[in-house]
Amino acid sequence: MALDSGSPVVIQTHASAPGTSKIITAMRKLREAIVASSRLDEFAKTVYVFIIRTTIILRHPESYHPALLHLFRRIYSAKPLNKEEAIEFIGYYILDLACRQHDLVTAFHVRDKYDYRSTSIDTVLTALVHGNWVLFQKAKGAGSDFEKCLMGWANGRMTDHAVRCLGKSYLTVTKSYVEQSTGMEWEKLKESRKMSWACEGQTIIMKQVKKT
Repeated sequence: MALDSGSPVVIQTHASAPGTSKIITAMRKLREAIVASSRLDEFAKTVYVFIIRTTIILRHPESYHPALLHLFRRIYSAKPLNKEEAIEFIGYYILDLACRQHDLVTAFHVRDKYDYRSTSIDTVLTALVHGNWVLFQKAKGAGSDFEKCLMGWANGRMTDHAVRCLGKSYLTVTKSYVEQSTGMEWEKLKESRKMSWACEGQTIIMKQVKKT
């Protein structure tokens, strides 16, 4: 089967799902063979594009991160990406740095190095810098499936920040507002964060006011 570098990879699964380990192993061996043979041609570029897209969807950074680095450090110089590919994969590189690695300094450096201009990526970076959960979710909702997978690495961090902001800003707030602000159902949020907040009906009580 030929690899089409322009077609999206439709795999709605996870790296830990049954059977995917064989796929990941096969792609790793193919990637290692290309590196060992020093191939920097169109075939090498097509394979790396396919591997990166597939393993982003599989949420397997051990595969897509080194593939991204090799694509830009080695293959790109010999076989440049076209404009659309450059926009796509530089964007993935920036998102991985900012969302999974939490390295905003390098993410901005890469953006400036490649003179990368993307309103959507800039929105994500702004949301992460300011801890703006609402803006982050808007940007995530507008992104491609690949971008959503990469942004997903920052979900927990952004939710934690939203919880801290709510706790510092309110004594009580509606349950629906907490769920809207964190993107999680109240019961799941309370359990996952081991929260001491109390729920009375549709009201969340963050701090008890001492009666005098």
